[in-house]
Amino acid sequence: MKLLNAVILGLAVVSLTFQDVNASCELQINSPKPLILTHFGSKHLVSETDSTLIRDNYETVDLYCAYGFQTNSHNYGTYEHKTNHVKLTCDSSRFWFENARSSQMYIYQLQCLGNQVSNMYESRMPMPDCNGYMSLVVGQSFGSLGSLKTAAMCYDIVKQQLKYVSYTAYPQKIKVLEKTQAGQLNELGLDIGVTFSKSLFKPFSDLIINEAFSKDKQLKALFGQETFEYTNLIQDEAFTRDLSAFKEMLSIVWLRALRTGNWRHLLNALQTASINAKYDVRVGVSGVVGLPMLQSCNESRTLTIELDSGDTLSVPAHIWAHVRALEPTVNGTDEVVVVAHNSPFLTSNERDGLCKSICHEVSWLKNSLFSKLQQYPVYGLVQCCRVEDVQEKLENFPKRIEPPQLLPWLGEPAEELETTTESNVNKEFEN
Repeated sequence: MKLLNAVILGLAVVSLTFQDVNASCELQINSPKPLILTHFGSKHLVSETDSTLIRDNYETVDLYCAYGFQTNSHNYGTYEHKTNHVKLTCDSSRFWFENARSSQMYIYQLQCLGNQVSNMYESRMPMPDCNGYMSLVVGQSFGSLGSLKTAAMCYDIVKQQLKYVSYTAYPQKIKVLEKTQAGQLNELGLDIGVTFSKSLFKPFSDLIINEAFSKDKQLKALFGQETFEYTNLIQDEAFTRDLSAFKEMLSIVWLRALRTGNWRHLLNALQTASINAKYDVRVGVSGVVGLPMLQSCNESRTLTIELDSGDTLSVPAHIWAHVRALEPTVNGTDEVVVVAHNSPFLTSNERDGLCKSICHEVSWLKNSLFSKLQQYPVYGLVQCCRVEDVQEKLENFPKRIEPPQLLPWLGEPAEELETTTESNVNKEFEN
């Protein structure tokens, strides 16, 4: 009997040992989701979290959010952590981190505070042709390890008017932290922290725009409520996560057929091309849509929407994208300005006044769906121009090509991230 008991006890110990070895932790991640920083030898990798974070026993994970974290735990309930970085450890099938009130906090659910994943900064180095306006960068600083810059916008804060947006197409899902990054955002700094508040901007929305169209008899007769929509200028899915929080600064009135048609086809072609190459992209709007003369009097009218608030919102005539390859090719057009006509009244013959289209000369567009449909109005009329043909015709198009000069100091630099130590994580609980 003693021998049998010893065997049973031994098997139990072995079973527990194997359970401990194979144990893992699961953490439910809600939106907005944090970024994960993974250390792999000399490399530091940044990636997005899935809906469930899984780690093996004794593994640690570094998480980053712009304004802090909200967690749910059994011993503290719902708790807000006013730090942009936490380090979690998987132990005994649970995620823990140290705090000042007790030895450990067990977390089973986590999300970022607010609706921002990335921070906004002002750069002391201005964007091209942006002197007198704000050069704002959306990104994340990781202190001494480096930073990630997603996009930048040249913005007139007084008029609340976007000039243009810059980005490099397209970032990888797993990004390597470096001191520099390829493309036009490299020279811009994360110098002055900007606390974004949507209350600063006019409260436009797609619903408000649709209501305005329905109240204007002439506009309702021309367009109904489905022709135009109010949404983000940047439609690239790669930036949805980072830029959706700033939609009050980035939204415009789109011709729906254009946004879902040829502009989407253009972005799909760029996405395919960026698998093997990198492209600097600048996107902006120009002009105001003109309405056809519907009365006997010889009066023209631009398409502006009058809102109940007393504000007016203009519908841009053109949406342009300046695309330039970072590495020149031997044969092909490495730089092109794609101009989309945001009006349902334009015909294919009328667009020739802007430039002679060269879409057929752009290598990454030649075999795309965009190249086959860009002349059909039902998908939105689009053409490809040389820079010299349109840089004086398009509003907000950056014309200066010489290196920008450093602006005078505008304020105190943004604070760097806290050092990754348990003591920093503990400080948030001391008060």
